[in-house]
Amino acid sequence: MSINHSEVVFDLAEDGAPNILLVGIGGCGCSAVEVMAQTAILDKVTLAAVNTDQRELSLTKAPVQVPIGEVLTRGLGAGSMPHVGEQSARESAEALQDMIAGFDLVITVSGGGGGTGTGATPIVLEMCEELNVPTIAFVVRPFAFEGRRRIILADTLIERCRQSAGTTFVLENAKLQQALGDNVKLNDALDAANHYINELIMGLLAMIDSEAVARIDFAHFLSALAGRGMGHGAVIEANSYDGLLEKLTDFPLLQGPSHIRSTHANTQVLLHIWAPESFTLSDYAGISEELHERLSGNLDLSSGFSVWGKPSFKVVLFVNRLSG
Repeated sequence: MSINHSEVVFDLAEDGAPNILLVGIGGCGCSAVEVMAQTAILDKVTLAAVNTDQRELSLTKAPVQVPIGEVLTRGLGAGSMPHVGEQSARESAEALQDMIAGFDLVITVSGGGGGTGTGATPIVLEMCEELNVPTIAFVVRPFAFEGRRRIILADTLIERCRQSAGTTFVLENAKLQQALGDNVKLNDALDAANHYINELIMGLLAMIDSEAVARIDFAHFLSALAGRGMGHGAVIEANSYDGLLEKLTDFPLLQGPSHIRSTHANTQVLLHIWAPESFTLSDYAGISEELHERLSGNLDLSSGFSVWGKPSFKVVLFVNRLSG
């Protein structure tokens, strides 16, 4: 099966752009960063990789590479033991703090269920909090067939991220499997997961710095993604406006885990639309109305809009649910 990964419009302003660190932690995080290092995002943010496995770390193309736990693990990895990943991060606290210092935003990417990502990610987020650096955490939740232990560890990581990160976004591999179909080849599925994370993050950053008719400013962006909420995101494409509305109502990757949906939640929504010049005010109102109907709770929608030279539509959507 051939996976077609469409390019998200992404054009950060050269002057006055926020200083953003995007760091992959552990095997899954480093794999995602490896994909990102081959895209336009490399020129727009600082890419970093953090790992206990020095061989895997050396294979990434991230400009910043931080080995952790060299004394504890001898560079051989955490052995799928989160406590080793956590101890490794604490052992290398000074190097991690040096990596974080001076940034306006830190985005972490890690997989739940292993050792380094599960154990070290919360420590990195805690360090950011101590340094007053805003954070967003992306966590990949394993496939069900990877076993109950990995699922439990992933859920533990998600809960720990919630304690420190401004928003924790969960990418459910089960939802990815649903979107791709059961007959997708394993290599294609893994490749699709990495590219999907890349699309999400590129779309997220394009909201604040794309050459847009209307965009969300960085302060508003940080405010909407603060409050230690639980979130999920989607990149939705359609050839027509009606097709876009249909996908907004039935899009597997937009359906977050059941434990983050609550009728009592305050919901922050960030939305950016790429559309042809024929896009009308009525069209935009229709998308907004659909989202208000689709998402429960008190909805606060912030949006940006870009015109592009294509007849198709693209929406990047992030939903941040706050308790209370």
